[in-house]
Amino acid sequence: MRRLRPLLLVAALACSANLFADQKHDALPDLFGQLKLANSPQQAVMIEAEIWKKWYERDSAIGGASMTEAIDAMGAGRYTIALNLLNNLVSNQPDFAEAWNRRATIHYLLGNYEDSLADIEQTLTLEPRHFGALSGVGLIMQQLGENEKALHAFEKVLEISPQNIGAAKSVKDLETKLGVSI
Repeated sequence: MRRLRPLLLVAALACSANLFADQKHDALPDLFGQLKLANSPQQAVMIEAEIWKKWYERDSAIGGASMTEAIDAMGAGRYTIALNLLNNLVSNQPDFAEAWNRRATIHYLLGNYEDSLADIEQTLTLEPRHFGALSGVGLIMQQLGENEKALHAFEKVLEISPQNIGAAKSVKDLETKLGVSI
């Protein structure tokens, strides 16, 4: 699990800039279309970064400030503070998919897989294309030894972002482990 933490923290810190939109941003359909057609992993990473920016943005200045504080706390390893901030955020803005996803990440880092999966479920209810949340499902399932479920989650990531290197590697590794023919 120690090897996975840096990947999650990179995702958590990827877009800690000013925040003001959400999973319903007008640009998202076009960005997801571009993501599906990306010609290279590098291009996909750039498009994913734009999608993350839209997910982190929020109409509410308070929601944006709380998210920024939570991300800063996560980056500093102050998970309890981040969790408290995110608890308040999801209570006050239950339609903010990225707040649920960030809280899922904190629960994962704390080893609270059941709570993490519950928050991921809420994230995916609000934003079914959330490749980060789906990757989270894959990581948790791997930790729990549920490799077929992990494989399924990473395959869903590749349906959304076919050039996603992490998901492609996880699929390959899991297929090998499970003895699945490619």
